[in-house]
Amino acid sequence: MRILSPLMFLILISGASASDLHIPVQYDTLKNGLRVIVVPDTNVAVVSCRLYYFVGSMYEGPGTTGLSHMYEHMMFKGTKRLGTRSYQKEVPIMKSIDSLAEKMEKERLLNRPESDSLIQVYRTGIFSLLEKQRNFIKKDEIWELYQNNGGTSLNAWTSDDMTAYIVTLPKNKVSLFYWIEADRMRDPVLREFYSERDVIAEERRMRYDNRPVNRYWERLNSIFYIAHPYGTPTIGWMSDIQAYTRDKMENHVRRFYTPDNALLVLVGNINPSTAMKDINTYFGSIPRASTPKQEIVTREPEPAGVTRFTMHEQAEPRIDILFHTPGYPHDDLYKLDIVEGIFSGRSGRLYRRLVDQEGLCTDAGAQNSYRIQDGEFHVWAELKNDTDPQKVEKIILEELKKAATEKPSGKEMMRISNEIRMSFVSGLKSLEGISDRLAWFERLRSWKDLLSYPEKIAALKPDEIPQAVSQWLNPEMMTVGKLLPVKASTVPTTNKPEKK
Repeated sequence: MRILSPLMFLILISGASASDLHIPVQYDTLKNGLRVIVVPDTNVAVVSCRLYYFVGSMYEGPGTTGLSHMYEHMMFKGTKRLGTRSYQKEVPIMKSIDSLAEKMEKERLLNRPESDSLIQVYRTGIFSLLEKQRNFIKKDEIWELYQNNGGTSLNAWTSDDMTAYIVTLPKNKVSLFYWIEADRMRDPVLREFYSERDVIAEERRMRYDNRPVNRYWERLNSIFYIAHPYGTPTIGWMSDIQAYTRDKMENHVRRFYTPDNALLVLVGNINPSTAMKDINTYFGSIPRASTPKQEIVTREPEPAGVTRFTMHEQAEPRIDILFHTPGYPHDDLYKLDIVEGIFSGRSGRLYRRLVDQEGLCTDAGAQNSYRIQDGEFHVWAELKNDTDPQKVEKIILEELKKAATEKPSGKEMMRISNEIRMSFVSGLKSLEGISDRLAWFERLRSWKDLLSYPEKIAALKPDEIPQAVSQWLNPEMMTVGKLLPVKASTVPTTNKPEKK
């Protein structure tokens, strides 16, 4: 993991110590729980405006997987004021649509196929009503408002524990962001819900069901996390997507898309005191959730041995080895960042051994992923078509054993430190990147933790690294995934994990 504070580049190139880091962050919390971070920078003419909700697929379960991703789409459909010519005329149409959808869902629960004649009758009725509703819809009004006022980088994304709505605006147009986002937080309208549900289903088919690599990753992740909802795909399972209803989505929105579960980050040419006053004006009267969010209590049990998953597809072969790591905060996470550096890149041990020396792979590396709860360390290699995957796995395990028993050299530690520094620099290329880093650390615990990250890395000693490898990257507790090419004699994809 590589994290960077907004001012770190200047400090690094001037040779100052990590303890001298300073970011002009103005942090406050409204009475309704909305957190606000403002970082002024008068050297630019724009402001990165981002609203983060602390919700994602980890807060979903059977029947609700993918709702946060679906709502990412729905937020652009508008509100009682935006995206409509007459909201009052839309209401009775949406109620009629919901009535048909409820009947259709009852038929689905009887395990009737989508092609069932009665289900098709209900679908036809829903889409007929939807065409009637579209007479009152102003399509893409939110997009156009932002773009017509100089907005760039307009987008949204969803992960397992955060959802973000983002735009960069001229400094004199930031109030537009306040107005639109406060309105979306207060009065969202789930219009065109069932047609958008079909869009999500098609997105899933294209991105996962019809893409072997993504389908492999989805299955491997669900095997790796057997208890924690991190194993839930962000896009959702197809059966859940097809069963979404407006009522189900409205319950999800009421629980999670509230000011007390949100963070607003503004970075750019903006006056912090004026911003706080305006934010309070627009957002201050929006109520908290009626029931405070319940944090996830489920944790991964200790692995019960080695888990293996092999999938044969028309895809480039690869091997992936996953290990469970502690949630944030934990001192060993910083040590594992060093381990990531030991194994990664063209100068890393895995690339040198598997690509340069043995000629077995086209690429190899590792990644240490911080998470709020159960983390993950990932070692991977992309194989040449004629390579024996068993041989590659054996070499990876040899390198892991070496890292667990021998400390890295001073030269290697210096290389990794320099790579971290360069990664820090790359994070300063945009206001948007700075915003995301501040938000991520605030999500983990506090934005202030960003300041201490480089200092914690710099303080690590070579003899501390083997202990972390030995404790967390134990081959007897690994999950191994192999994506291998289809051969004439190949048995169909093995979906059940093999325990050893």
